[in-house]
Amino acid sequence: MQDVPQSAANTTAPGVHRTPTRAKRSAAPQAFPPLQAVADPAAPEAPAPSSGSILDQHPRASPIHITHETSITGAHADALWDAYRANFEPLASLAVLQHFYSRDEVLAELSNPRILKIVGWQDGQPVGLAMVTNSLEDVPQISPEFLRSSYPDHAATNTIYFGILVMVVPELRGRTLFSRLYIELWQVPATAGGVLVFDICDFNRLSFEADTLTQRIADNFPQSSVRVIDRQTWYVAELPRPIPSHPSLSVPASRSSIKR
Repeated sequence: MQDVPQSAANTTAPGVHRTPTRAKRSAAPQAFPPLQAVADPAAPEAPAPSSGSILDQHPRASPIHITHETSITGAHADALWDAYRANFEPLASLAVLQHFYSRDEVLAELSNPRILKIVGWQDGQPVGLAMVTNSLEDVPQISPEFLRSSYPDHAATNTIYFGILVMVVPELRGRTLFSRLYIELWQVPATAGGVLVFDICDFNRLSFEADTLTQRIADNFPQSSVRVIDRQTWYVAELPRPIPSHPSLSVPASRSSIKR
């Protein structure tokens, strides 16, 4: 940068304020105070390591284990009835076919030794249930003859199974217990080399993509296949008015008014 002449440096235009020029540096060395050593600020102390494990620091829910039961009665049956009601009572207004049964009917199934109960337990209480049986006469609203004629080889070995239900308590929905229960249910007929029959109402089939879900479950089992064996379609005809009668047509007389 070129030096600015002193005369020009001191000349200012009206209304313009200039920063004064720096004074000429003295040739004599300038004394500075001696530097003082400054201690580094003390680093924060690290927290003492915890003596417990990471599970102790982040407690989790109690584990859930699964058992196979032939008969459930008493307080455990009452708890499962409450869970059943919470799961299936809403279907009474969502599906034509009956899905919600009375307390006596459900308790009878729970105590029936011919129906296998696959139960999820947490802290000693039942929190999930799947039911399956090869005693087809114990399943309401199905035709055992139809299934046996469709699968005669399996009928001969009594390996036609019907999946009655799978449910979990509302607090555990969306977790892994439901999938654990249905895999365990499918494993029962698979172990016997049998077939599993089950039904899903149209509301659940569309809402939860049941077609995709059942195929995904079947993919876990070697050489398995899934197909629709039957389908019930419910029709409704709205008839706000009858067929109009032609004026020239007379109403037939009742038999009691006909003279002989």
